[in-house]
Amino acid sequence: MAPLLSIENLSVSFTMSDYRLLAVRGVSFEMEEGATLGLVGESGCGKSVTAFSILRLVDPPGSIDGGAVRYRGRDLLALDDGEMRKVRGGEIAMIFQEPMTSLNPVFRIGNQISETVRLHLGLDKKAARERAIDLLNRVGIPNPAKRYDSYPHELSGGMRQRVMIAMALSAEPSLLIADEPTTALDVTIQAQILDLLLRIQSERKMSLLLITHDLGIVANLADAIAIMYAGEIVETGTTERIFNGPRHPYTIGLFDAIPKIGGDGGPMKTIPGTVPAVTSKPKGCLFHPRCFQGGPECLEHDIPLRDAGGGHKVRCIKA
Repeated sequence: MAPLLSIENLSVSFTMSDYRLLAVRGVSFEMEEGATLGLVGESGCGKSVTAFSILRLVDPPGSIDGGAVRYRGRDLLALDDGEMRKVRGGEIAMIFQEPMTSLNPVFRIGNQISETVRLHLGLDKKAARERAIDLLNRVGIPNPAKRYDSYPHELSGGMRQRVMIAMALSAEPSLLIADEPTTALDVTIQAQILDLLLRIQSERKMSLLLITHDLGIVANLADAIAIMYAGEIVETGTTERIFNGPRHPYTIGLFDAIPKIGGDGGPMKTIPGTVPAVTSKPKGCLFHPRCFQGGPECLEHDIPLRDAGGGHKVRCIKA
């Protein structure tokens, strides 16, 4: 059975006045129908740019330089603008990282949801209002008919994120991309938002691409994980396989850096060094300068994602 979403050798760059930033380098991964994939990595590794590329939201000075983004067999990068507008929001929707900057501050939240509903479902004004109120109710906003007329600044951060979820779900997409959906929310609200996403996904049999830097979140939500470093996918596999047996040195470093309850009281483990500059593509492994097991052979040629069995892939010659 063909995957719902297949990204093949995706490359994205940003051209500045005196240099070219290689944000995403040859990224490939797949998502199955109804599954949750956790795209994990530290800030600046290219997770959000990958998500924007799926929806073709990379604007100048950014450009998608190569690869394919296949959704239900269609390459989204080859569609014309009209066809892509039908996909964007209708078949694939996205929850952006910061709802306060994603919602228009001068329009009432109900009008913003209704506009999306009318655009994708062709409902009249009255029917769109009723659907918007129903969506607000389904994402747990109290007194939704009254909140329909609220402005974004009148809502808490958690409520604004629920509005973004309602807007993303308005056209009943098959794939929802959630880009750091709990950023800047306190722990209690984070749990509520994540529970809401799980409930909605279960009800709608929807696929979820969850972008985060929090391994605890993907442990509880994701069926599979893709680990990203410096614009590259360095390890992919089922959540169970990666949590029980991480193979790439970067993934191992991420797990070692998690604070342990009841530990020995010693210093927290860290990954030495810094992420390499992405203005050029050096030969060999990008993680080599920080790796605890790297050798000269790691710099001789580019390292491909290699099959480690059971759908587990690793970009390391020593894994």
